[in-house]
Amino acid sequence: MKLLVLLTFLLLACDTSAADDETCAAMCQELVETCEFAAYPSYESCMQGCAYSRKEGGDMERESACILKAECDEFAVIDCEHAFGPGGTELAGKK
Repeated sequence: MKLLVLLTFLLLACDTSAADDETCAAMCQELVETCEFAAYPSYESCMQGCAYSRKEGGDMERESACILKAECDEFAVIDCEHAFGPGGTELAGKK
């Protein structure tokens, strides 16, 4: 029984991780490859930053959607980070 519970937990963790990776991948492709922002020098460093932001409480799904909508507007991208990154203004009331 314990093994079944452990396997279920691991499968759910893998599914979440895959979704997390897809979210970060879409955002990083936009920032690094499409927009070519100097603040994001490589795809790998962007992915690491995304994982760190998520770990620190950022809402990466909403931030990624915001960044894709910003269409490479630097100021809009910064606004997305301020709104949905760790400690973001849009997350202040979210618990």
